[in-house]
Amino acid sequence: MPKNKIYKKIIDKKIFRDVLKYKKSSIRKLGEVHEIDCTERTIRRSLNEGKMTPKFLEQIAKYLDIDPKFLSGQLHRERREMIETLKNKTLGENFFYNLHPAEYPYFRKEQDDLLKESITVFLKKLFSLFDISYAQFEEMDFKKQYEVQHDLFEAIKTVISKHFEQDGYGNKYMFNLDKITSDLENYYENYYIQKNADEQLREKFLSNPPKGYTKNKILTMTPEELIDLDMWKDYKPSEDKLMFDKKYEEYEILN
Repeated sequence: MPKNKIYKKIIDKKIFRDVLKYKKSSIRKLGEVHEIDCTERTIRRSLNEGKMTPKFLEQIAKYLDIDPKFLSGQLHRERREMIETLKNKTLGENFFYNLHPAEYPYFRKEQDDLLKESITVFLKKLFSLFDISYAQFEEMDFKKQYEVQHDLFEAIKTVISKHFEQDGYGNKYMFNLDKITSDLENYYENYYIQKNADEQLREKFLSNPPKGYTKNKILTMTPEELIDLDMWKDYKPSEDKLMFDKKYEEYEILN
């Protein structure tokens, strides 16, 4: 008997069997696979128990080319909890409609793990392949760093478009191909918007504080808060809005 309790992940027996059926496999076949370190008997016992060792779950999921979270039923449990929170039957049906094994290959799990690394780690690894240190990149100003990343991602996108006919999910249109450059462009634009707010807007409000704001308050405000303040400080509701509010107040009094 082991001294410490072995950690196991919850397994939904029905979902596990449904995936096997979809993949045209079986528990008996899994027990014969060399890449899987557990026997048919162990798999059956785990399913009856409703729990499985993470290592075995990972090996089976990889062999079947399915996200371990889907195979174990974790995604279904999370969706079910979300639906119970929303208390919306129609919305819940739509959530479950999207849960199809074809949309959750093992690549999704690999991608999730890889994307946990920051862009900094990715750039360090990439630059090192060409004997470029990350310190060289850090010495550049913000605009130059943006240009390096933008040119780099655009070049990679061109190579991917040329040599790959579909993405890891089987999508021929590769919907996320432009996402990273689009996100970078938005970040670049937002950087200067916030820089302007932190410098010019703050100075503007410090020299002439809006009603209800002190200089100390303005000094502690974030760039986002300064932008919101600049957007709404001159806001005046329309006549229609005022009329509606007045009618609403009268309605409240009458009732």
